[in-house]
Amino acid sequence: MRSLLALGLGGFLGLVALLALLPAPRAALCPGCFGLVRATDTLWVEAAMPAPDRLRLIAQIAAAKAQVARALGPPRGRLRLLACQTATCDRRLGGRGAAAVTYSFGPVAVVRLSPRGLSTTILAHELTHVALHARMGPVGQLADRLPAWADEGLAVIVSDDPRYLAPGSGLQRCRKTPRPVLPETARDWLHLAAQERDIYAEAACAMLGWMAENDGWAGVWAVIEGRRTLHPPANPLAPARAAP
Repeated sequence: MRSLLALGLGGFLGLVALLALLPAPRAALCPGCFGLVRATDTLWVEAAMPAPDRLRLIAQIAAAKAQVARALGPPRGRLRLLACQTATCDRRLGGRGAAAVTYSFGPVAVVRLSPRGLSTTILAHELTHVALHARMGPVGQLADRLPAWADEGLAVIVSDDPRYLAPGSGLQRCRKTPRPVLPETARDWLHLAAQERDIYAEAACAMLGWMAENDGWAGVWAVIEGRRTLHPPANPLAPARAAP
């Protein structure tokens, strides 16, 4: 019980620090302070975004949500999407080149979208993170049930991103053989992904390999629910089996 309390307290303090330091979570609390206006119950957009572009984005979000729901079920938790159409807006929200970034703690999530992130594929990628973290809950997320490579690999698979997945099914979809050791933490992932975009293809391939050996989506759900431990791949295209 003490360890769980400490874990929860550490997560809460981390969330407070995140809100204090990063513009996007603060913008989620006061969108108008950052030049954003409300478009739907969950979407806030740059005030200068024309009405046709807002409607197009709303349709893309609906399509992305449906895509994620087909794989992971109905959405849960509380979500706020912050969308920029210009580089100025993106910099105001802390953008540093990424198409999109998700900030989440269990069922509470903020997704920051840059001008490059206004697409169904990118939205589905980020909403996969939201869905996975909501289903793990704060305890599962803080316990790192899904290492960074698995979290990102699943987001690529669910979003069906053609940049990192080939046509076909299963391991036929691999575009690049994964290296033996992939990033476990979000910090390590962000550092490597900034230099090597193909790491997303490697993570997707590693996750496809893991799923092929561990009951597919049933194995993924067991990991998310804490009934299995997901280990990193031991070598390319032969990930280590999950421990029961």
